[in-house]
Amino acid sequence: MRLAVGGYLAATNSFVAHRMDLDLFHRSTIPGEALLKAGSGGESAIAGFLNGAREHSWEVVPLQFVVPGVGGKITEEAHEATKESFLSMLRKAGPVDGVFVQLHGTAAAEHLDDCEGDFLAALRCALGDKVAIIASLDGHANVTPLMVKSASMLIGVKTNPHYDFAPVGQQAARIMAGMFDGSITPTSAWAQPAMAPALQKLFIAPGWPMEHLMRVAQNLAARHAHVLDVSLLGGFFPSDRLETGISVTVTTNKEPNLARDLAEQIKEACWAKRHAFHTDMVSVEDAVREATETEQGPVVLGDLADSGGAGTPGDGTALLAELLKQKAQGAVIGNIADSAAVQEAIKAGVGKHVTLTIGGKVDKFHGDPVQVEGRVRVIHDGVYAAATIFNAGTYRRGVTVVLDCGGIEVILTSRPTLVFEVNHFRSLGIEPTQRKILTAKSELQHRAGFAGIASKLIDVDTPGLATQVLTRLPFQKIRRPVFPLDNI
Repeated sequence: MRLAVGGYLAATNSFVAHRMDLDLFHRSTIPGEALLKAGSGGESAIAGFLNGAREHSWEVVPLQFVVPGVGGKITEEAHEATKESFLSMLRKAGPVDGVFVQLHGTAAAEHLDDCEGDFLAALRCALGDKVAIIASLDGHANVTPLMVKSASMLIGVKTNPHYDFAPVGQQAARIMAGMFDGSITPTSAWAQPAMAPALQKLFIAPGWPMEHLMRVAQNLAARHAHVLDVSLLGGFFPSDRLETGISVTVTTNKEPNLARDLAEQIKEACWAKRHAFHTDMVSVEDAVREATETEQGPVVLGDLADSGGAGTPGDGTALLAELLKQKAQGAVIGNIADSAAVQEAIKAGVGKHVTLTIGGKVDKFHGDPVQVEGRVRVIHDGVYAAATIFNAGTYRRGVTVVLDCGGIEVILTSRPTLVFEVNHFRSLGIEPTQRKILTAKSELQHRAGFAGIASKLIDVDTPGLATQVLTRLPFQKIRRPVFPLDNI
């Protein structure tokens, strides 16, 4: 059997102004044989699928892995060129029996909202109905009917933070093997409650509503031998489109009625639980006061509205301004993305005192620029390896600087970065367990990333285009009414 393997991993925050363009896509592409090397022994869905392919002695045709990450809308040129490059590679590869692609599930472009659906539909049109097409999805995917219709099967991760991509890829290989020997014919059904919850509440851990619903879904699936997969995905609310929000896709072996029945049951279970998805946020002033008055550190303050994982600029200053106002001691600003300030600090040099105006420069939504005075303590290349089993891998913050501003240390990065775990700090010579206050830019990952060391976690109602108060965002395309935007 000949199998083509590739990936298109882009996530869109519809509310930010900057665009993900073709140049970014070119710089973020792992080509051909490099894809096989990158996937060897890794934790991606592609890596898991390649392990399965080796077990079955399949011939693998590597395509490409396009990984531009999270940002604003994709330009029409970038999406169309990427789609055409995949189709061109498939034409050159010749006949294949199946295709596996790793997708995110939230990509939107200037000219269409459903990039993954468009991409899968193009693959299906080029390959015909007999070729197996299986796609993996991120836990925040906004699944659409076109995605379900175009793929033989969609398989989403079951964790959040996500750490089961490789098992999902292995599952895809097992199901594809069954499709090849005739023992499996996937039939899928999709359902969606009128819910688009904030990212904060999608944490899958005991006591959280998404964990309860995931258990309900898996227990329902376990009662039926013909169920191949249940993918209950939380959605990504900053990607404004018709289908934004929670969805469930149930895939059975030759049992379409069962798939529809289970999808509807899980949809109703989600709806019944909707009020548990109301967010729990603390004002900036109160959060900083509580953190400074807490005896035991570190207290982790979550800057969710400027999360590096939600496509925002990463230069939000609300927490920094309040920490300075309340004269906090032993605090670390997890990061502010400001390449110009980084260059000014580098020009001054390690050990030198500088006065810099930092952050709040990209737009008007993430706070005003703040002037700080401090000593340049560290200049770092910005590369570090995460210490967690989720969001694992190497992170590249761009050249990074640490400013010692008395009682507050400020990490300045050259580009927006998800801040969610201890190595982000330790790589810069900052021991997080020896600090009183840490600020993190993430949606929920920091709850798991700092669980072993944090004395307290406080999610802060900071300003930004990933605000967890969804009524502040200018939604235009999402279906209405929908919870929590509407009182239903």
